[in-house]
Amino acid sequence: MTTLARTKFQELPILDPDAMARSLQATSDNNTSDIEAGKKVLRDAEDLIRAQQSFAVETTLSGSTYLKMALRAKEAGFAVVVFFVGTTSVEINLARVRARVKLGGHDVPEKDQRRRYPRTLANMRRLLPLADLAFIYDNSTERGHTLVGVGSVGAMQWVEPAPEWVENVRS
Repeated sequence: MTTLARTKFQELPILDPDAMARSLQATSDNNTSDIEAGKKVLRDAEDLIRAQQSFAVETTLSGSTYLKMALRAKEAGFAVVVFFVGTTSVEINLARVRARVKLGGHDVPEKDQRRRYPRTLANMRRLLPLADLAFIYDNSTERGHTLVGVGSVGAMQWVEPAPEWVENVRS
């Protein structure tokens, strides 16, 4: 779970497929897959939506699953609030994953990171119109999460000059 998620969502259940995979592996005799963890997160999200209980999801947003979940939540009457953290390049992400692995964290193959990076930005561009409120952060430097955009559809305010990657998510 990211530092941002830990600080922003202390009061909400946080659905995190990586944390779910670790939890399932710790309580199972077999090798529980990431796919099984992802399915459990989706089931939990559906349960929370049906119960009308707010929750947060941590995701790379590299697939369409969480776009569909946001639409489903919106249709169920939820306000969709997005906290998106981007970086200037996939190279930053690669370096951070290598550092995480050295500290005992989980690895993500380089080819997967390279494939996911542009998809994540494209999916954020698709998610932004569903957001009742969005906070966009740049995490490319040692300064950490720097707010570069806030608002809602049609009323986003962007910090200028915005990092170059922001052009890929602006609607």
